Amino acid sequence: MKPHRSLFTKILLWFFLNLVVLATIALVFFNLQFRLGPQSPFGGPAEDRIVTVAHFMARELNGSVREDWDEILKRYSATYGVEFIMLAGDGQVMAGKKLTIPFPVMQRVANGPPGRRPPRHGRDRGGPPERMGPPPDRPPGPPRFSIHTTNPSLYWVGIRVPLAMDRALPPAPATLLAVSESMTGHGLFFDPTPWMVIAALLVIVSAVMWAPMVRSITRPIRRMTQVTERISRGQFNARLDERRADEIGVLGKSINEMASRLDGYVSGQKRFLGDVAHELASPIARIQLGLGVLEQRIDAENQARVRDVAQEVQHMSDLVNELLSFSRAEISPAKVKLGKTPVAPIVHRVLERERTEGAEIRTFVPDELTVVADPELLARALANIVRNAVRYAGSAGPIDINARREQDEVIIEVCDSGAGVSEESLFQLFEPFYRPEASRGRESGGVGLGLAIVKTCIQTCHGAVSARNLQPHGFCVTIVLTAIP
Repeated sequence: MKPHRSLFTKILLWFFLNLVVLATIALVFFNLQFRLGPQSPFGGPAEDRIVTVAHFMARELNGSVREDWDEILKRYSATYGVEFIMLAGDGQVMAGKKLTIPFPVMQRVANGPPGRRPPRHGRDRGGPPERMGPPPDRPPGPPRFSIHTTNPSLYWVGIRVPLAMDRALPPAPATLLAVSESMTGHGLFFDPTPWMVIAALLVIVSAVMWAPMVRSITRPIRRMTQVTERISRGQFNARLDERRADEIGVLGKSINEMASRLDGYVSGQKRFLGDVAHELASPIARIQLGLGVLEQRIDAENQARVRDVAQEVQHMSDLVNELLSFSRAEISPAKVKLGKTPVAPIVHRVLERERTEGAEIRTFVPDELTVVADPELLARALANIVRNAVRYAGSAGPIDINARREQDEVIIEVCDSGAGVSEESLFQLFEPFYRPEASRGRESGGVGLGLAIVKTCIQTCHGAVSARNLQPHGFCVTIVLTAIP
């Protein structure tokens, strides 16, 4: 096989092509982020929006009297779904909801070193306010910071803004705190919508790209499963498409070659059995004729010995006749004209010939059921099944012959109340010369060709046959044929 045609190479190339497409989509997406404005859902990051909101709030606070600051922050809190608190540069709460601000948050506000506890302020604790600004030689803190605290779980975002404590003084650095129980701050801290959209887009693109590749693998595998199932049922004419040049195509060619060889082996075996049986028929008939003449001419003392020999020859003759029936049942489907065959008349004809005294046979076959089959082959198959049921379980209870239609198939079942067979024997029952018990010889039954004849007859009619044990006891043979509307 050429390397560029292998399935591994195709999957690998498809994988890298998928990566290229995903990288292109990501590049286009991030390019749009820089091109679109911050108000667009695909615009700048969420931190740009909160910084913009903070500066709008600072501008409005600088243009208002200090007594209105609480109402302004309350209005913004209701609009964005988070709590806003304005802190002065020394950490004093200037406006907003009165919350106990945790030490890590105040440390970030004051930009103090780890482990240093900032002084408490009176607005929050009830005592006189204390200044808590950074040392003169320390640069101001970052323009934006975020922190998560526990007990309770809250998310804090701080924004450095210029704030005029008095209209007569220039604006001084202040910190606007935004507090929320949600990590996203209801979209103000972090807006997951664009990332969810791009993630969904990447998943959809990957699914669209991989679907044809996966389908090109699973579809022929499903077809191979169907063909191998047909081959396991003895339908060796099943074939696969061999046009593919990868590993799946090579496997399809191997399956076709296997089916052809199995067809040749099985056909040759049955042709050999038929030829042998045909050649044995004439000498056996002559031996039987000679034994009949000899029995009439010898004395009474030796007639018993001649009759024993005649029984052995008769058993041989029965074996040859079954071999001939088996070989005749294996007819090429191309030589058989299958047509519309009513099931009920076939069943009644078989029962007239196979019914015996002491065996109760019940039928449940609707008159309108018709199948695609050859009447003689179907009758021969049913006769062998009923004969076995009567022979091995006729005295154990009733034998039921049921037929029903399921979608485009007709299912015919012959079930008895006997002991059944071992589970290990179920898969070999339809093989030539197989008998589940060694005792089933000339006294108890045939030589193991009855169900083999059933299998060949049903397969010639493009059907399938199987056997199973019933619970708590019983044995059932099922025939499946194509139904005719």
